Amino acid sequence: MFIGDLTRTDYARGLPKVLVDICEHLKTLDLAGLENGRHDLTDDIYMNVMTPETDFAANKKAELHHKYIDVQLLISGAENIEYGAAYPDLSLYEAYNEQDDYQLTSSEFADKNVILMRPNMFVVFLPYEPHKPCVVVDGKVATLKKLVVKVPVSLL
Repeated sequence: MFIGDLTRTDYARGLPKVLVDICEHLKTLDLAGLENGRHDLTDDIYMNVMTPETDFAANKKAELHHKYIDVQLLISGAENIEYGAAYPDLSLYEAYNEQDDYQLTSSEFADKNVILMRPNMFVVFLPYEPHKPCVVVDGKVATLKKLVVKVPVSLL
């Protein structure tokens, strides 16, 4: 997992080249003006732009991926993202959706932590790193604008 902020001049320090290239591209975009939906960045990499509502953690399922890296960038609003540092117990997860590369769970995950996301912050989740995005901040439901870039792990 990596955490950064596109407004910092040193955000790319330690990131693999493919992730630096993605972040550099994102910095050239009018993020607030992006339309919701899928946007292909290359033949292998795409991003989903969305305007979800936050919700209480108890109402949400955690997710993980097998083949893709998630680069989640918050455009507007504030969200908490819960994540687990320990390798997940896959027996607590629903069946793997191979077509869309995700597994979900309603169970709490081990070594849970929380990241408070603000605009221009990004977090990179590698395969098998459980995460629960779009969780309320300060107990208040809010609408976000965010994007998630999907990068095949094979490109690392």
